Amino acid sequence: MSKVLNFGSINIDETFEVPRLCQKGETLSSVGYTVRGGGKGSNQSAALGRAGAKVYHAGIVGKDAVWVKELIRDQGVDVTFIKVDEQEVNGRALIQVSQENGDNCIVLYPGTNAKYTAEYAQQVLENFGPGDWILQQNEISQGGAIMNVAADKGLSVIFNPAPMTSSVLTEFPLDKVDILQVNETEATIMYQAVTGRTDEPVPEDLIELLMSSYPKLQGIVLTLGGDGVLAFFRHNNKTQKYRIPVAKAIVKDTTAAGDTFVGFFLAAFLRDSQEEFFKRVEASLNEANVAAAISVERPGSMSSVPTLNEVLERSG
Repeated sequence: MSKVLNFGSINIDETFEVPRLCQKGETLSSVGYTVRGGGKGSNQSAALGRAGAKVYHAGIVGKDAVWVKELIRDQGVDVTFIKVDEQEVNGRALIQVSQENGDNCIVLYPGTNAKYTAEYAQQVLENFGPGDWILQQNEISQGGAIMNVAADKGLSVIFNPAPMTSSVLTEFPLDKVDILQVNETEATIMYQAVTGRTDEPVPEDLIELLMSSYPKLQGIVLTLGGDGVLAFFRHNNKTQKYRIPVAKAIVKDTTAAGDTFVGFFLAAFLRDSQEEFFKRVEASLNEANVAAAISVERPGSMSSVPTLNEVLERSG
């Protein structure tokens, strides 16, 4: 099985359960408070590990978050390349979760996630090469440089540009990305940055623009919340569009739904590498869709990620 290197963020998540998301000028009392390990990078590594992938996480933690490194390891992730910064405090996410509908809003403090260097990336990437994959988000420093080096070494690239800013288009070599995983908000920001327009396009237009703008892309996966998943892949001069309805779930907390989807999709895609390409994509999308549905029924981020057995049981 191919190795997956996730060069990603590692956070301490402080979650406040609130009656509804706080508005401008408003003070709300929290009805619940928890501290857990999280970060888009670690959540996606946890999903990959629980889905059975051979995943390695590269990242930096403060000495206040060594316990998060151990937590990541417990998800089936190789943490050999995670290093400890003795000076900087760890990255933090302050998360509000609404009791009304499970929606959330998040404030990030980068901390150690802003301490990545080109030298560190080179040291890690010496252990990977053609046939392996790198997974990246937009929550660490030097992300674009890391992607460049990885692609030049022959790694395939899957990119989840979250949190999304228009600067992603200039900071990351998107022409080297193989699979792009975005939600509707992220895709809209990319569309507006590329076209200079301010309207909100229909999902099919988003995909058409991005696929034509970046010819190396094998596929785009666009998650649409309650409207399910729209994806478009091309392989050997053939193309296939997928529309996957949202899996049923009783929503409690949506914090790690996207991260769970990313990890389970890539794990399934690599696990079934002998299957016909387009069938493999469809099976991977369906598995990831079910995994994300299970995750929203549970509180927390990394702690909400299901196991592969749970996903297979739910899938029937």
